[in-house]
Parts: sequence; C-alpha cells; structure tokens
Amino acid sequence: MLLLVAMLWGSSYIFAKLTVAAGMHSGLINACRGTMCVLAGYLLFFKKINRINRRDIKLGLLMGTINFLGYYLQTDALRYTTPAKNAFLTTLYIAVAPLILWLFWHERPQRKTYFAIGLAIIGMAILTNVTHDGFHFQYGDLLTLISTIFWALQLIYFNKYAPQVSSPWIVIFMIGLCQGTLGWLTVLVSERTTLGQVHWVQALVPLAILAIVVTFLAQGMQIIAQAQTDATSAGLILMLESFFASVFSVILGYDPLTHRLVIGGIILLLANAIMLIDLHHLPFLKRKI
Repeated sequence: MLLLVAMLWGSSYIFAKLTVAAGMHSGLINACRGTMCVLAGYLLFFKKINRINRRDIKLGLLMGTINFLGYYLQTDALRYTTPAKNAFLTTLYIAVAPLILWLFWHERPQRKTYFAIGLAIIGMAILTNVTHDGFHFQYGDLLTLISTIFWALQLIYFNKYAPQVSSPWIVIFMIGLCQGTLGWLTVLVSERTTLGQVHWVQALVPLAILAIVVTFLAQGMQIIAQAQTDATSAGLILMLESFFASVFSVILGYDPLTHRLVIGGIILLLANAIMLIDLHHLPFLKRKI
C-alpha cells in the first residue's frame, strides 16, 4: 500500500507542474487542494466525520499544521534553489525521522538503518543529478532543510498517533481543513495580486486530481498502511516517490531516460530491500552456533 502511495505521490509532480503552468502559486494550490479534500472527505465519509471527538480534532489540527508547514516551506524554497537540490534535501527526512525518534521517544534505530539511509541518500543524489551539478548552499536550501523536520514529524505522527483517532479519514479531513484554512490565509496575505493570472479552466482538472487522489486518497492509505510498519521503513518506501516521479516524467516525455535514473533507482530499491528484509533470517547471514 505504501508503494502505491509513493507511485501516487510521484505522479503528483506532473499534476503540480500543470497547475503551476496555469498560473497558480503555492499558497493558492494548498488552499484549493485542501478545500477540495474537505468537500470530498465529507461527502464520502460524513457519518464518520460527524462523530469526530476532541482527541480527533487535537491530533488532526496538529498533523494538518505539520503537513502545511512542510509543503509550504518545500515549495517556497524553489524560488531560491534548484529543483534537483530541493528534491535531494527533502529526502533527508528519512535520516531526520530516526534521529527525532531517538532524541524524543528514546527509540534507538537498528544498525542496518544507518547503512540503508546512507545508501538511499547516495541513490537520491545520483537520481537528482546533484553529484554532477555540484552542491552550493543557498537560502532555499535552508528552507528545504527546515521542511524536512516537518516531513519527518508527519511520518512519525502518522505512525504513532493516527491509528488512535476514530477513523483515518477524519485525520485526512482535518489535514485538508488545515491546508485550506492556512492556504487561504496565505493567499490573502501575500498572493492576492497573482489571482488574476490564474487560468482556472486549465488548472481545475490537475488540481482536482491533486486534492482527491493525491491528498485525500494517498494520505488516507498512508495512515492505514503505517499502522502495519515502522516509521523508518515507511520513510524509505515513500522515498521512492522521486523515483516514480522520474519514471512518469520519462514516459510522458518531460525527461529523457538516462543512466542516472536507472542507477539511482536501483540503489534506492536496494536500500528499501535492506530495510524491509529481516537479515537475521537469511541463511547465509545466520551466526553459526
């Protein structure tokens, strides 16, 4: 299920590109997708949402705010840095999550986690071409690094606390509510002058897909799936989002098929395999008594 979520998130880059091409800015995209997510969620699950309790509201507001801050900072950083560096730095949340778990929840990561994370970062560096273009730290890179804290927190909270709410769809409803509310506030404060540049007809279809399929459906599946795995393993699987984004981009003609896509993708898959397989049960790694 998490693999399917990664595929859906990977496809979101194509739809986000279409909405940006239609003249929409980050705050407006967040506002519209959050509003659509709330409407779709209530229409489909209004009976469950009507039974929302105080704990659901508390956790939903917390996770919704974390989600908005991560998304907004990551998107805003693109004004000051390149997409390749933005993508590479964002994936560092898989390294930040075990550190946060260790510092605040006292959960020491497995030894293989360090190797798998290092391998995954190498694979992402190759995939995003950072190794070829070089790396020069900029203001946008700082914003991206800050956003990784929120993506790591979302991963952890989805794993630990989302299963405690009455329904995963209540969490998604609350996330959409936070996205919409904070997004519209952002539009009112800083994006009002850009509204006249938006081609709404052109933006409507990709925006609806972002809201209903990616935000609503994919995040709901993530909450359900993460109840069956740990945060680090989930993070490594979800990290394949960038790999699938590259694959879809090649299929649709946005990017050519290159050796870095193949090599980086294979390394990412290997890192996931190491994290998901119990190495102690492999016959050739068992200790001899």
